Amino acid sequence: MLRIGDELITLTDPDAPAAEAYRTLRTNILMRNFDKDMKVINIISTTAQEGKSTCVLNLAMVYAQLQKKVLVIDLDLRMPTIHKKLKLKNKKGISDIIGHQAEFDEVVLQPYENVDVITAGTKIPFASEFIQSKALKEFIDNKRREYDLVLLDCPPVGLVTDGVVAASYCDGTILVCASNRNDRKELLRVKDQLEQTQINVVGIVMTMMPVQRKYYSSYGYRYSESQKRLPAKKKKPNFFAALSKKNGKKK
Repeated sequence: MLRIGDELITLTDPDAPAAEAYRTLRTNILMRNFDKDMKVINIISTTAQEGKSTCVLNLAMVYAQLQKKVLVIDLDLRMPTIHKKLKLKNKKGISDIIGHQAEFDEVVLQPYENVDVITAGTKIPFASEFIQSKALKEFIDNKRREYDLVLLDCPPVGLVTDGVVAASYCDGTILVCASNRNDRKELLRVKDQLEQTQINVVGIVMTMMPVQRKYYSSYGYRYSESQKRLPAKKKKPNFFAALSKKNGKKK
């Protein structure tokens, strides 16, 4: 039985603005399936403590609510947190499977219906080499045939390159940025890093954003207000382009 933490807003408060944001993210990913099958997605952040793992779990939950079968793999081998957020044991995990120390069925956990989890497992000294290994890539390729969605919780790209490497065998990448913790220079550096490696960024999630509660007292109120305040259609803003512009750079 899942012991839900406060961060699983999609379960504890499904009508909250943050929960609705995760459903919107889910819809955007599903819409992209018309162009490319989005079966394996890695979630990265610019630095630590930005809500990356929380995003992974909430996205898994909203997919599961559509009766989609989801596999979450904790690839943040240096600082794994998935097991902590779900209050699971981390005795054996992905490192043990790839290292032939355990079988998949021995390791996989199901804390919630339709959501399987593989924790990081035994700590290893060569995390970067592990992420780049052919064995890990083949394992993930096999799991894409068994699950509707495979989510990889990867390390922050501002600290190590593991997340960028993992993105090379994923269908898409989601970048998580804390609104109150990143300076523009760091975001631009990450932008350049992702562009140089031609990573398919399918979404950018801004966390720790202030919410005006008067507009979000209940779902019904939000819906009626949104109908009354429909803005004129505008061209969708490009996050990174706007970021470069503010720094005096032309695209």
